[in-house]
Amino acid sequence: MRRLKLAFLFAVKCLGGFAIARRLTRQHLKILCYHGFALKDEAVFRPKLFISPQVFEQRMERLRQLGLRVLPLDQAVTQMYEGRMPDDALVITIDDGFHSVATIAAPVLARHGFPSTVYVTSYYVKHAVPVFRLVVQYMVWKTAQARLVLNGHDWHPDGEVDLRDPGLREAFSDHCIRYGEALDQEAGRLRICEELGQLLGVPFQDIIDQRILHLMTPDQLRGLEAQHMDVQLHTHRHRFPRDDEAVASREIEDNRCSLSDWLPGRQLVHFCYPSGIWDERQWAWLDDLGVRSSTTCLSGLNSAATPRHALYRFLDGDNIHPLEFEAAVSGFSDLIKRRY
Repeated sequence: MRRLKLAFLFAVKCLGGFAIARRLTRQHLKILCYHGFALKDEAVFRPKLFISPQVFEQRMERLRQLGLRVLPLDQAVTQMYEGRMPDDALVITIDDGFHSVATIAAPVLARHGFPSTVYVTSYYVKHAVPVFRLVVQYMVWKTAQARLVLNGHDWHPDGEVDLRDPGLREAFSDHCIRYGEALDQEAGRLRICEELGQLLGVPFQDIIDQRILHLMTPDQLRGLEAQHMDVQLHTHRHRFPRDDEAVASREIEDNRCSLSDWLPGRQLVHFCYPSGIWDERQWAWLDDLGVRSSTTCLSGLNSAATPRHALYRFLDGDNIHPLEFEAAVSGFSDLIKRRY
């Protein structure tokens, strides 16, 4: 089915379909979404979450070749809702704030002269440790061990785990993550990572040293402005519950407070839902918190009719073929979805 889809897109492009779609959607805002940029093998580990430097460079070069107008998010959103947005407008957004944003994405974007917005979740910036959930998943993915014998670890019951079974691997990861995320102190999660790495033959210290699963430091965040990268809100602990206004509000407030400490004077009014999970009930909360726009992980074309707190984005990654990318930025993919 993937081959058939790509063959169809190739034929459409050759027949001028992408060019027609671009003209038809020229007054719609397209927003791209990225997360991490691979320093090692992260794009193999999570191709939807990480993109290789080579592929990212190719994407930005293609945007330049197509002549799309890459705008800062704040400018694009303001002009869209005021009815004065230029044709072929596109925004580049990056979620979470991985270390690789500063080391890989920023130089590429600066070389092309493209502005961007980085939605930063602040907890792992503040604590300067790798993202626990991703560390566990990465270790279990990377290990060459076929079986794991557990004995005397408080974070998992004793017994044997068959790591050759995908379902059992996932269940094992999920159990470790649930246990660790329920702990009050970061030290407990670091201990789990160290012990798990020893058992799986994936040294935790290597992950720390390579910073493949770290977020940026405050100094790196401060350096982004010079490269036309605008830091915005993404909650403090990467959670935004749909059924608890108090907790959701505190997440935004803690995030804004942390980012303001590192970036004094910054106007923090744009937001990205963690994991793309949202509900219309949250829009009034966001209004009360002074948030002017919120991006989702749903693909689509944005216009003045799009709710401010439900902006569409196209999620790019190493799993996306160049034809799929061009179909998205031309507007063709979303026109087809509307039609069918």
